[in-house]
Amino acid sequence: MLRRFFHSCFHKRPRPDSSSTSTPTSPPLEGSAETDSSDATLVPLQSSHSPQQLPLRDRMRAAAKTPTMPKAAKDKAAAKATKDRKPYSKSQQAARYYNDTQSHGGSKADAGTKAKLNQMFDELIPDEDKARGSPSDITEIGAEPSMAYLQCLGVNMASYELFVVLEIVQAESIGTITRTGFVDGWARVVADSSTSGGGRVTADWASQKRLVRARIAQALTDAAYFKTLYDFAFQVGREPPQKAISMAVAVGFWEGLYEPGTNPWRSAHVDWLAEWTGYLREKFGTVKVNEDGEEEVEYKRTVSKDLWTQTRLFAAKTMADETLGFWSEEQAWPGLIDEFVVWCKEKGVAPGQNGEGMEVE
Repeated sequence: MLRRFFHSCFHKRPRPDSSSTSTPTSPPLEGSAETDSSDATLVPLQSSHSPQQLPLRDRMRAAAKTPTMPKAAKDKAAAKATKDRKPYSKSQQAARYYNDTQSHGGSKADAGTKAKLNQMFDELIPDEDKARGSPSDITEIGAEPSMAYLQCLGVNMASYELFVVLEIVQAESIGTITRTGFVDGWARVVADSSTSGGGRVTADWASQKRLVRARIAQALTDAAYFKTLYDFAFQVGREPPQKAISMAVAVGFWEGLYEPGTNPWRSAHVDWLAEWTGYLREKFGTVKVNEDGEEEVEYKRTVSKDLWTQTRLFAAKTMADETLGFWSEEQAWPGLIDEFVVWCKEKGVAPGQNGEGMEVE
């Protein structure tokens, strides 16, 4: 499901008008949005040549020619892409995720660095878009070049690694990277690296890849940084003015953030991610078969910011105490988590002190 979900997010959005000089909209805002999701198959981008043997422009072109999704999912994505994006309100602008209260502000890069980053962004733009006008007038790239860029950085797009890059470039949504987010985000990283003592980052592809790999490793050991990625995932999954994300999006994100091979939500005897997502499917999901004969799960509820945030805390506690002894009815857990705990006890999911299933009080 995870690979199908992530590919559906990377649908092809309408290309910006090359004659327009308007700047991209601001990133999603704290506390508002909901997005829709459909399932499709994520097909890894491939080329007949090794990525290291081709110039970046050729890698972009090869990736753009790669078939990426089945027809049914493509039609569904195209219908979603036709909806007009409404500008953010002043109140949303004031509450935007990238504000002075976050760790993203403060540093300023020199004009030379930003000029180089603008040139790098120009390299990400497909040739057919460049042919329509000046590359400097193009304010964002869509699904195919975004995926090719992530592939060149060595990112697993079906895991938390995706959010490492999207957080750096201040992505508005999965499947789109704006010029402003790319330039400002990486300029901030470059400026911060000069004083952080963790190694200098420069405006070039090799340096970006090294920094991304370092942060991917950092997310596995630095709880505060993982929290940054986890919180950002909710922001990028929303679509103003709604304040929640669909459960399909949430399940896909949980499966990516707690990728079983590298960052599992699992204790000694319980695969908590499987139990949690299985419970949500049982309670809220309906399995349907799409036009390609693939099974899809449709959910009949959304996930609020509070439930999203508390699930991360709950996950940490279950990995430390798989008996669920930390939980009590008097605590302020969201109602859905309370119901999940009861469900686990009834099914004997959580082992007791003697290794047997816990009894329901």
